[in-house]
Amino acid sequence: MERDIDKLKIEYTLYSPPGVDPWVEVRFRDEKGNEIARVSVRRDRKSLLAYFNGAKENAERLASILSVLGAKVEVKEYGGDWRVNLYTDSITAIRRVEWLDAVRALVEELHKRGLIGKEQRDRLLTEINAGPNVVEIAGAELSVWFREKETKSGKTKWLVIVYQPGSSAAFDAAVKALKGAGFVEGVHFTAKRPEGGAKGHVYLKMPTSIWRLEELRRQGIDWAERALRRLEEIAKARGFSDLLEEYLRPAREAETVDPRGLVAEDAERGIKAVIRGVRVEWDNNRPRVVVEYEINGVVKTFYFTWGATGGRIQASVRLNDEKALVLATLLGDEAIKGKSGTVKLVTNHLFALTRLRGIGWELLRWYAGATKNDTEFYSL
Repeated sequence: MERDIDKLKIEYTLYSPPGVDPWVEVRFRDEKGNEIARVSVRRDRKSLLAYFNGAKENAERLASILSVLGAKVEVKEYGGDWRVNLYTDSITAIRRVEWLDAVRALVEELHKRGLIGKEQRDRLLTEINAGPNVVEIAGAELSVWFREKETKSGKTKWLVIVYQPGSSAAFDAAVKALKGAGFVEGVHFTAKRPEGGAKGHVYLKMPTSIWRLEELRRQGIDWAERALRRLEEIAKARGFSDLLEEYLRPAREAETVDPRGLVAEDAERGIKAVIRGVRVEWDNNRPRVVVEYEINGVVKTFYFTWGATGGRIQASVRLNDEKALVLATLLGDEAIKGKSGTVKLVTNHLFALTRLRGIGWELLRWYAGATKNDTEFYSL
């Protein structure tokens, strides 16, 4: 069946007789036009249901087709008949245009008949257009949820990516796979084993977990590339692209600028310096950023060390006119120019430095481990 799936034809008929809930009958045909399977789709309370009851051979053939198309499906026997049931998540996992057109037609008819309201119609159409809110990361399928709530300071938005394993074995496998891909427990994810009948979870911390995904993508890891692409598809379809973009920005911009050879010039003050390099040295697990520059043929250096104090990321640096000019060039921050004495640098400055080649990922990894900058986990 898998090798013939591209030749499969999908047709549908919408039925909407008076006094009866509408339904769609979807027929699958081979390249010669012969019908090989069929399934009905109708409303089931707040969800959609695709179902088939009949002979075992027909049920298994249908299940095989639906499985190859992307649905999770199984065949079960009930009172002598063999049944195939799919609910909304599995229905929307099938991404063939003809199938999605059939399901959309049913939803629109349900709304037209007054059987579902506008809010439910829009929710179902979003599910159809977006597909399942599932992303595969390190071999585990995780659910993706966008959340927001009103606070005194306005709306708070956050992203939840969570795996809820059905067994301890599944939990162990997911944690092992994440650690094998370089995700660090407590930095990139938190985990709670399922015990005593209670559900466990593996919860990805934001934004550090998707920074790690981007780092793996840069290293040419295919599954990380697919995971990020799927996250972007889900975000676009469900209306939180801006939040995902905000989370990803530091990692997407990491190490995209080569500082060597950058010229820092202030004609008014008669200063022209050429940056020779920027590197990170370590002082008791704190990153010390060392800047080397040349001015009037003389090579000079200065440095500043980052720390996390009371949940705040900061560094102090002592500046004069030329050092301020060099630092302003590296940070892309005109406000630093002309400053002198001790100047405090904060998180935004650190993120600006992560754009520099050779130090960006080191600083992001340190930041991820030094902060608790993740969203709260809300039980689903």
